[in-house]
Amino acid sequence: MIAAWALIVGGLVRIAGEVLEILAGSHTAPSSALAGGALILVMIGFVGLWPEARESRLARLAIIMIGLGTLGFAGIAAWSVSQGTLPVGVVSLLPAFIGVAAVTLLGALALAGWLVTSAPYPAWIGIVMSISIAMSLVSSFVAFPALVQPLIDLVMAFTFIQLGLCMRERRGIGNR
Repeated sequence: MIAAWALIVGGLVRIAGEVLEILAGSHTAPSSALAGGALILVMIGFVGLWPEARESRLARLAIIMIGLGTLGFAGIAAWSVSQGTLPVGVVSLLPAFIGVAAVTLLGALALAGWLVTSAPYPAWIGIVMSISIAMSLVSSFVAFPALVQPLIDLVMAFTFIQLGLCMRERRGIGNR
């Protein structure tokens, strides 16, 4: 399934971007571009949850909100790169960033609520994903050391990969 692979590859691309950021000591154009591309892949992966979310308004709302949030963040990353890769402290003060962060956080919490209460996926994925997304967003507004946000984002990326692997297993891909 394309959605499962999108989550897996999106998580791997996000990991590559975060490793670049850690090595550089700050955001760079390549790490921002990788983050933007990873977000698009993750959004495609979350859309793949739609068939299982049909019966849950919460899950459908979560998928829509996270989809809008990931598109917004990908657009902000592209804009930041076009401006010479602006520091996170500058970007996080933009009203567009704050709005996208709020939509994404609410969507992540709704998705976590659905994942925790639904049988198809392990509850821990929803819990860890929502905490890591929330911490990543908070770290955009708080002056943590440069290493903190990439490490949080690595945890988030691993949950995307695990969700993709669970989707593959659930749908019987690769079990032949």
